[in-house]
Amino acid sequence: MDINWYAPPEVRFDPNTGDPLATHGIPLPTYGNYGGPHYSAGTIGGTTPEAIDPSVPGQVPVDALDQLSYQHDLVYQHYADGLVQATALPVADVQFVESMAQLTFTDPEAQLYEGFATLAIVGGLAKSGYLETLSFSDLSLVAAATQGAIVNFEAGLTAVPSEARSLHGALHVFESRISDFLPALTSQGHG
Repeated sequence: MDINWYAPPEVRFDPNTGDPLATHGIPLPTYGNYGGPHYSAGTIGGTTPEAIDPSVPGQVPVDALDQLSYQHDLVYQHYADGLVQATALPVADVQFVESMAQLTFTDPEAQLYEGFATLAIVGGLAKSGYLETLSFSDLSLVAAATQGAIVNFEAGLTAVPSEARSLHGALHVFESRISDFLPALTSQGHG
């Protein structure tokens, strides 16, 4: 169980603006040491290390999902450091979504967080128009990942009901953000 339900500082998502670091809105948990908006190395606003130092608390990913989150965070850190262009960010987002879809879950919290993260990222990609630029192959993979994420999110909500109440509202926000793309994603995922 690696969702940080109550770890301060609390991250909030404003469903009206889409701001993942709002001062009000839906409280969002983080995951492990790298999962969550602007959360890295166990800290909101943390710096993603270039290499993991196992002797430093908060640097070691807790599982495969957290390891993928670390790799995703590292691309964003490279962007913040001026090492890559902004065009690397949506590419990293697509790779993250595709990689998370390959994971097998035995922990319902990891399953829940994968669904949450995938829907949030796909929602952002849809809003930015980036999904429309994807190749048929990548769009098909994102479509399948999105369908799997909805299943994982709902299964996780069922298995972890008390802590996950706040995320139930987030599910509806994400679904509405990608609702225009869901039919296209669904037909692409089966094509």
